[in-house]
Amino acid sequence: MQLSLSGFLFEDDYASQSMRFPDFCALAHSAGYDGVELRKTQINPDTPTAQRRQMLATIKEHGLAVTCLTARGLPEGGTERDEFLQDYLELCEALECGLLKISSDTDWMQGAAAAASKSGVVLAANNHVGGPLETIAGTRAYLGAIAHPNFGLLYDPLHLWLTGQDYAGCIREFFPATRNILVHSLRPAESDEAPDTVLGKQAWVRALPDAPGAQDWPAIFRAYNGLGYDGLVTVIESGWPVTERVKVARHCAEVIREMWR
Repeated sequence: MQLSLSGFLFEDDYASQSMRFPDFCALAHSAGYDGVELRKTQINPDTPTAQRRQMLATIKEHGLAVTCLTARGLPEGGTERDEFLQDYLELCEALECGLLKISSDTDWMQGAAAAASKSGVVLAANNHVGGPLETIAGTRAYLGAIAHPNFGLLYDPLHLWLTGQDYAGCIREFFPATRNILVHSLRPAESDEAPDTVLGKQAWVRALPDAPGAQDWPAIFRAYNGLGYDGLVTVIESGWPVTERVKVARHCAEVIREMWR
């Protein structure tokens, strides 16, 4: 397993980071992560070349690697979409990153996956409520329509769970396509708790991976372990109060490694 920490934990309203980049890398190293997933609020195609080099140097100084970049704001079509992809592929190359989170219609994604393969970058999409991969059937259809070896799945059991899916039971089917396991957790809210998320009649609150009522992470990791998975596991917790974020990062690293063993 390669354990990675996403900048999503320190992101506020998809607009800014609450932690300086050098401190983020230092935290990831000291907490025992192998790499970092970078968000648009940390680096993007508009980031100057000199700053890119400095960021990569900082990452390497802490013994880390860039595990994934997140491409937000993909244009809906036209040459702008193709140029957007190329800009991110160049950014991946600059950061020695081999995985890009991106999704669009399946016809375009098929061609994008082929183009990315020439740059040595794998493309992948995540399960998410409100998107084409929010259910097992939707995930199956999306992967099947693209059907390219350079495209994979960012397995996110939280979003499958929120739509009532058998998130652990589908692991065997989706194991061959899995390029990353995304860790963020919720649990059903108690009657006296203010919810963080409401879907239908169910209210949810943020939770640590080992909290009672959260997803069954031990079962998830046993399933992937049993199939021989040895790839990325990325902590993408979000929405925690600023004062708790460092503690969350450290706790997740500790319990995930313990569960994986």
